[in-house]
Amino acid sequence: MPMRIERDLTHSDPVVQEVLDTWLPRFLRSGIALGDITATVGRLGDWNDWGREWTATAAEHERLASEAEADGRTQSATTAWEDAAKCHHLAYFLSVRDPVLHEAGLTKMLECHARARPTMQPAVEKVEITGANGLRMVALLSVPAPGSPVLIVLPGLDSTKETRHFARARWMAAGFAVMSLDGPGQGEARRWSTARPDYEVAITAAIDWLEGRDDLDASRIGLHGASLGGYYAPRAAAFEPRVKATIANCGPFDWSECWDLLPTVTKEAFIHYTGAADADEGLEIGRRFSLDGVLQHLDRPLLVAHGSADPFIPWQQGQRIASEAAGPTEFLLVEDGNHGINNLAYRWAPYARDWMIRNVIET
Repeated sequence: MPMRIERDLTHSDPVVQEVLDTWLPRFLRSGIALGDITATVGRLGDWNDWGREWTATAAEHERLASEAEADGRTQSATTAWEDAAKCHHLAYFLSVRDPVLHEAGLTKMLECHARARPTMQPAVEKVEITGANGLRMVALLSVPAPGSPVLIVLPGLDSTKETRHFARARWMAAGFAVMSLDGPGQGEARRWSTARPDYEVAITAAIDWLEGRDDLDASRIGLHGASLGGYYAPRAAAFEPRVKATIANCGPFDWSECWDLLPTVTKEAFIHYTGAADADEGLEIGRRFSLDGVLQHLDRPLLVAHGSADPFIPWQQGQRIASEAAGPTEFLLVEDGNHGINNLAYRWAPYARDWMIRNVIET
């Protein structure tokens, strides 16, 4: 008998459907099993069930992890704890209507990732970074060899250091140490901070910290940001001359210009992560997330990648980032690419990696 494959990923709730339409390729690329997605979505009555049902899916991976640990199957346990952390991230991913459930999702994601971390390969170290005026951040760091150059990877609005560090192996194989950063208002750091437009304060503090490590080459630093991180990265590089090269993936030139196109849950998340009182204040804060008058200071290499089918940060936003930067810049437009270009990663990610190697390691 032929195997039956679940393919129905439609939902009657327009908010759930908008989330699936926007982020399904991202879920799959990050390693969420298709079966977990179809089963979890199938249990949803509406968007308000999202966090609870992904928590239930994560619990199954936790059960498998505990069983593997009890049997002494260390690597299987590590993988299962990582899978549980990914599902708990989805439980709180953009789901901010219930603050108790939101915090529980973050807590469980951190707990499961911590259970996996001691036996992860490549190895991962968790570090705390402090900066001026009480700035406090948390990062994950993986170092392939002494003296490695460093790629700092930035989450966007809703991703975290844990989800962004998932791709470390490919960069480490190229010779980079990888630091994935929870900056102001991001992931774990949201517990004590809010998102802010002047992200250069975060990168300055991170590089100061890196210069104190004797196993890293802090004179060779690249920066990589996606989505709102695609705003943070060129913004930070413009004011932090120690960044040698920057990749910006599907970032906005001006967040407020995209406001009316944003998915419902993205607007809600931005309001939450910036500490705004309502949508009006969220939009007002969003106007500060602009690169207008900034990019003339970015005189080092910049690669801007954008999908032509990005539904809420139009590709013209990326084109404007590229056109206004003062230094050597490339604009890579991926035809039919969605937000983050997760649906067609092979069309840009290998090139971006080669580009970063060329501009940080080989120069």
